[in-house]
Amino acid sequence: MVNKEPTIIRSVIFPHSDICGKTELYYRTDSPSVRYCEEEGFLNIDGTAGFDTYFNSFSAVKYKEYCKLPNLFLKLRVCGNFVVRIFGVKKSEGGFEEELITEKELSCSSPEEFSADISTALEMSDTVYFTLTSNGGKLFGGGFYTVSEQLSPVDIAVVICTFKREKFLLHNHAAINRYLNNSKILNKNNIHFYIVDNGRTLKPETIENENVTLVLNDNTGGSGGFTRGYYEAVNSGRKFTHILFMDDDIVLDCEMLLRVYAILRLRSPGMKELSVGGTMIRLSDMVTQHEVSAVWDGKRLHSIGTETDITKRENVFETAYYPEGNYNAWWFFCFPADWQEKYGYPLQFFVKLDDIEYSLRCADRIALINGIAVWHEDFDTKYPGFQEYYIKRNELILTSVDSKKGYTMFQLRKLIASVLKQTIFQRYFLADLIFSAYRDYLKGWKHFNSTDTALLNQSLMARCLPLKNDKTLMDEYGVYYDEEKYTRSRTEKSHLKKQFLSLNGILLPSCFYRKDKDDFYMSDLAQPRVTNFYKHRRMLHYDPAAKNGYVTTIRRRRLWLNLFRLFFRSIDFMIRYPFVRRGYRRHLCELADYPKNNGKTKDPTQ
Repeated sequence: MVNKEPTIIRSVIFPHSDICGKTELYYRTDSPSVRYCEEEGFLNIDGTAGFDTYFNSFSAVKYKEYCKLPNLFLKLRVCGNFVVRIFGVKKSEGGFEEELITEKELSCSSPEEFSADISTALEMSDTVYFTLTSNGGKLFGGGFYTVSEQLSPVDIAVVICTFKREKFLLHNHAAINRYLNNSKILNKNNIHFYIVDNGRTLKPETIENENVTLVLNDNTGGSGGFTRGYYEAVNSGRKFTHILFMDDDIVLDCEMLLRVYAILRLRSPGMKELSVGGTMIRLSDMVTQHEVSAVWDGKRLHSIGTETDITKRENVFETAYYPEGNYNAWWFFCFPADWQEKYGYPLQFFVKLDDIEYSLRCADRIALINGIAVWHEDFDTKYPGFQEYYIKRNELILTSVDSKKGYTMFQLRKLIASVLKQTIFQRYFLADLIFSAYRDYLKGWKHFNSTDTALLNQSLMARCLPLKNDKTLMDEYGVYYDEEKYTRSRTEKSHLKKQFLSLNGILLPSCFYRKDKDDFYMSDLAQPRVTNFYKHRRMLHYDPAAKNGYVTTIRRRRLWLNLFRLFFRSIDFMIRYPFVRRGYRRHLCELADYPKNNGKTKDPTQ
């Protein structure tokens, strides 16, 4: 498509109270008179504001890698007198070197647009940013853009899978509709949303409009929900070029949609198979990267850019040098729509590792660029125990279909270590789920392909101890949240030699156990520590944020029972694993043939 109109690459964005109020992610200043006036929609600048920030700097080296940019311009809409300075940044042995690219004075008594050609920055710099100095001027907006004669046609289907999370979903739904109704670039002609409701609690009259289609679905988990939306999009009769999977419980700045759209329109001819990943920022503090992307090495997942404070300048500049991962999570991941024709649909894992498997199977290049991110609740604060089954079973299937190596001894060690850990944690029901995961995997690909995922999930949840609130814990068990015990459990020292020799106290007679106040001790529900269970008979597994938990008591017989089961399961696994693994690998096409997989032979729309 021949085009000589300016193509926006990324707009300058500001902090918003309903998205993120951390100003250091958007602009930096030492002046208290530099502040964003949200209602009026401008940044008041009395001093200097720097845009060397996560969301407003420009990663030239990344865009050059993925996109064809013949030129680069900075456009600003301002009112007042300004000095704009544009800087380029490159990495050196001592850190980062910064160079002034150009300096320009702007002056106007009413809002006007100014543009500066900064094409030289594409060759000179890896990261580009600008500063504005003014005595009471106002910045209304702006951004980086290019003028390119060749743009790729892009039409995105955004798929959101939800299950009884109306608060997050409706907030994002309203924000998306406001954005699309006001956007001059994104509209019903180049982007459409499919909201897949696994809980069947949303009403079409509340959700559907020209931008959004509601799909009512059985509770087939994230795997089934995302796949159902994908299926609906590619069979809608509309020629979508890309699919964007997006979690329902994220905090989203809709500018991310435009940034993905721009990358895909400008992508180089050799990047036709390009995918675009989004970073997850922790919702708890709004400034820490949980993960940019990751690399699966056949055994473990290695995260990229994890636990990084992205308000710091050096960390912002470092994002330009992150390596590519071979997987991106589905909290925000855009990929070519024709993957289903070439490689099939995602495997029906219900939850966990489905995004890893699909990326490994299909992805060629995954673009990772700073400023494309969403906020999501921390994963390490939640512990849905039934997911132990999915993690173990799906890891085995992932290894089977992705790698020629089976890593047999590694998988065996993982089985033994996982069962023993849950036994030490007095979570005997989770040890049972791990045994079930290995057993079901060894039943082979046909069993997996014919499993009713909704019924399986119900049975797994029924086998877990229910979480009970404070009143119920006190009434039924006589236990309560003891802040002193909980704090001590998070910091107490280990006694490695004694714990090892006594199998963390399980082999000790009861007379050696500690005399806990009110006959219980505490451990964090999501992040238990082995030492918490050393010489304690009864434990309260507790989540302080949700104010609920459950109680367990040591059962020494379960240790011997689990050791007995491990012995026979290990032999069975060693004998059958090579043959079963090859079956999954050889029949990947059948496993990825939605909607015929997952025991369903009819059209999912029926």
